[in-house]
Amino acid sequence: MFKQILFAGMLAFSAVACGGNECDDAADKVEECGITGEGSSDGDDVECSGQVECAAKCINDASCDDLKSTDINSSYFKCIAACQ
Repeated sequence: MFKQILFAGMLAFSAVACGGNECDDAADKVEECGITGEGSSDGDDVECSGQVECAAKCINDASCDDLKSTDINSSYFKCIAACQ
């Protein structure tokens, strides 16, 4: 369940840019890595601060392989967990 929640959050970055460099970069990274999903937004921008900005930094620091991994012990998942 935890993995599904984190993956769904990551997919949200592919659906909306959140107006900050970290978030825009994260959205670009998710797209470049070929990660797609049915997650969509209503078109509103998400504020790129706090947990959202933290998660964006985790995405930007991860490799595409890390982003696609389901290993909850990976550095990417640990980074996301630390944003909570």
